[in-house]
Amino acid sequence: MTKYIFDTNVTSILGRNQQVSYDLLEKLSNLPDEDIISVSVLTLYESNYGLKNSNNEKQKQEIINNMNFIQKYFDVISLDLKEMEIYADLKVAYKNHTGITKKDAKKNDIDLLIASSAIAENAILVSNDKIFETLSKIEPNLKYENWLK
Repeated sequence: MTKYIFDTNVTSILGRNQQVSYDLLEKLSNLPDEDIISVSVLTLYESNYGLKNSNNEKQKQEIINNMNFIQKYFDVISLDLKEMEIYADLKVAYKNHTGITKKDAKKNDIDLLIASSAIAENAILVSNDKIFETLSKIEPNLKYENWLK
């Protein structure tokens, strides 16, 4: 059994009428039945923010459909205290590795929390975000795959 946590930039593709969405759905459907597909609750937070922040009715409907799909077919992982230490260590290591300022490091808080959840859950983080590629080089316990390349 393999556990996956999908990042927002991957889940947001689901339900779109585009080839990349069909390819992603095909890859998901070919996974063994015992594999667990999940998202962090933060993905739903980010999606809901996108919904509330959009003025485009078509985009809003896509986000609503996407959120309904995620909640129906994905396990939703809540944050827990087990991520607390991982998050702090990961953020310090990322800041030291990249040399970014404290202010710039705050921009990555949600990504760092999602990565911390993946580590705590011993899950593979699926994303198209370059920060996770960097984090996986810093932290060997972070398993990362990019299914959109």
